Amino acid sequence: MGKYAENCVKMHLKEPKPPEPGKSSVYMFGQDHFKDAGHWVEIWTVTGPHAMMQGTPPGEEPIIHIGPDGNKGGPYPKYHLNADNMMFFSSTDPENMRDLGAHVEFHLGEGEDEETFEFDEPRAIFIPKGVRHGPLYVSKFRRNFVIVDIMTAPTRQLAGTANDFDYVADAAKLELTR
Repeated sequence: MGKYAENCVKMHLKEPKPPEPGKSSVYMFGQDHFKDAGHWVEIWTVTGPHAMMQGTPPGEEPIIHIGPDGNKGGPYPKYHLNADNMMFFSSTDPENMRDLGAHVEFHLGEGEDEETFEFDEPRAIFIPKGVRHGPLYVSKFRRNFVIVDIMTAPTRQLAGTANDFDYVADAAKLELTR
């Protein structure tokens, strides 16, 4: 083994049980997996219509997941209080890299400052620290595409990730993703 042998790191694969419809398992990489990592990275493939960070449907009991570190999470819009975030939406069609393969609706901010981005072509979205992001809806699905999510913190915990547990899902939007 050479000087840099430890720099080729096997990524952790989070495999939800049961699998999430419209989404592959997620590769994760950060300081939890490599002590010198400066960023937290997640990579997954969107495999069908999908809603992410959509909130709890009206009238249903809130869904809260407890992570291995005890942090509470779930299908809610998020804030990264201590880290900026970049999300890359990338085509998988080498013959037409400008066609994402689906329609994406992405919400950034809240209240009067909320912006909704809708796109069918690859995009990168910069999320400043402290700004709420989500929900994200994938509709008009035609082909798999990849999302790469990078935070400027080496772990989710150091990113200060917090959920907007009061967010109520838009039932009409959820129907578009089924």
